[in-house]
Amino acid sequence: MRESELLSSIPGVAHGFGGWGAPVPSQLLSLWESQKPQWKQNHGTQIAHVLLPGQACGEVDALWTARDQGWVGVVTADCLPILMAARDGSAVAAIHSGWRGTLARIVEKTWVSLRESGHDPKDWVAAIGPCIQSCCFEVGEDLQERFIHAFCPTVSTQVLNPRFRYLDLSALTRVLFENLGIHSVEVLPECTRCSTDSSGQPLFHSYRREGGGTRQLSVIGRI
Repeated sequence: MRESELLSSIPGVAHGFGGWGAPVPSQLLSLWESQKPQWKQNHGTQIAHVLLPGQACGEVDALWTARDQGWVGVVTADCLPILMAARDGSAVAAIHSGWRGTLARIVEKTWVSLRESGHDPKDWVAAIGPCIQSCCFEVGEDLQERFIHAFCPTVSTQVLNPRFRYLDLSALTRVLFENLGIHSVEVLPECTRCSTDSSGQPLFHSYRREGGGTRQLSVIGRI
């Protein structure tokens, strides 16, 4: 299980990013299983406000809760798992953002939902967990052009370099958070496709490396 130092500093909040050996963070498994919502991800931009344990949320790619003992999470295998918390621990959120979600601006749309419930971006922190990094995320010219059209000149050419076709979704998402007013953002550096331990064992499941199969879960909750 990987953790964010930033999120670990938030009072009354627990979190974890799953990996190869423990797709569901083992230290949090019992808490998660007793409180988890029911949802299905579809690379969209729907957001669920979780009010009850076991709540049926439908097809959503972002979830948040301010409920005592409330937990939310997302499943990934190269896409960005984003976990967020209010600085006082009063609310938490999880976002699944691959290249489709990034283009569809799921981060910004999640904040529309949070703002409507009275939350202020300056009162929140975010952590972007292990995902496919720019070292392994080569894309075609058409997709590169879509990103350049959608985000330049908002972001620097270090994130979207027109000379190369390697996208840095973590860096781009960090810029998007900063533009929203969330300046405390931690980016975990591991790449799901190529990060290994000392024996060469993968640290994470990766769609680009494995195709189908196991995914890892990233969870955050109010304890």
